[in-house]
Amino acid sequence: MTAVLYQPDAAPGDDAVADRIAAAALEQFAEFGLRRSTMEDIARRAGVSKMTVFRRFTSKQGLVEDVIARELRRGLAEIDRRWGAGSTIGERLVEGFGFAVSFVRGHPLFDKLLRAEPDMLLPLLTVDGAPVLALYRTLIAERLQAEIDAGRAAPANVDQAAEVIARLAISLILTRQGAITLDDRSTIEALVRDTLLPMLRLPDSTGTPR
Repeated sequence: MTAVLYQPDAAPGDDAVADRIAAAALEQFAEFGLRRSTMEDIARRAGVSKMTVFRRFTSKQGLVEDVIARELRRGLAEIDRRWGAGSTIGERLVEGFGFAVSFVRGHPLFDKLLRAEPDMLLPLLTVDGAPVLALYRTLIAERLQAEIDAGRAAPANVDQAAEVIARLAISLILTRQGAITLDDRSTIEALVRDTLLPMLRLPDSTGTPR
């Protein structure tokens, strides 16, 4: 499943009918869950025949994977936008963490799956989570490398720092209760300031990494 999640056959916009089916599937899954939803339900909601659905998506599993992949891409695009809008690495991390938490917890499908059908999503983030972790580690490392190249950070190991950030984000999203809950911006700011920025070794006023 993970290979399809991050490299779907068609990107949104390539096929208008597939886009309509995927949108209908998202609504159906969010309202009734994955197990209670059928291809017939989705076809009816999309206003197409069941055969049309099967022509675009050979199985319900394939449609589920496509819907999740589309939503993940949408979330990643927004994280990129917010990262670029920050003026410092601290602000970028705060925006990234804040959006990731609100995106998953406020998402009509992901939040429902975590609460009602956790066995459908949790393996992708835990015991079978290596591909997900690798994806986010790579994305974060690319952004950290840009900070390093600009002289704004100097972690001892960029991949290690990126993985710590990715693991922390996934853990905090999945486990809501604890001393660190990310329920408000001030909590996120404190986490970034006290835990993440020291690891990234930002330079002091003389340009020397702390």
